[in-house]
Amino acid sequence: MNSIHTRSPTPAATLPEVDGIDFPAQVASETRKLINRGTLAPGFQLRQSDLAERFGISRVPVREALKLLAAEGIIEHDPNRGFFVAQLSSDEARQLYRTRQILEAELLMTVEWPTSAQIRKFKGLLSRLEELIQAGNREGWIELHRELLDNIFNLSPNKVFKREVLRLMRLTDRYRALAADISAHPQNRNANIEAELVKALESKDRELLLATYEKGRAVVLDGLMIVLATRE
Repeated sequence: MNSIHTRSPTPAATLPEVDGIDFPAQVASETRKLINRGTLAPGFQLRQSDLAERFGISRVPVREALKLLAAEGIIEHDPNRGFFVAQLSSDEARQLYRTRQILEAELLMTVEWPTSAQIRKFKGLLSRLEELIQAGNREGWIELHRELLDNIFNLSPNKVFKREVLRLMRLTDRYRALAADISAHPQNRNANIEAELVKALESKDRELLLATYEKGRAVVLDGLMIVLATRE
């Protein structure tokens, strides 16, 4: 019978007893992280009692948190069997990444060229990304890669598109570990898409910026389809 366990023993993430905290949202956030890291694998049953014990709270906010995650599509609810981590799907990944591609390209078409200080910041992030790749720190790479993209997209005045892109990023988080492995592959590292994006920004070359972005998206999506095909 399944229960909540991480791949290596870790202390329970007990939530603090503070007035005004949105416990369902916080439990949903912490559970989402466990799913995105692969600690809770696709098909894993999420028992309310186990989560309540893990976070040190009652089952009521846990149940609400699971409903939130089910609405996002991250988990599935079977009325007769309970809540389960949703399976990875090549069809879902294709649609989500394609939608992101459309909106993110729109943001890049409207970016305002960065200042010298911003370029220095981007280059600093590139150096740290490479260090994380060399150290084999996949989780750290994923978080820092998002920070780089977030800073680049912030150059666009189209904040509505940016908010939607952030929402879609959360939905693709379950696939990002696989995407990180693809991006980190030596064959793909030769292209160094992130460095080329920063180069295009520094040279104020919008054509190169968009072409580099499309190349990077194609590498990730094609790689994801291959990996997911072996799992379905």
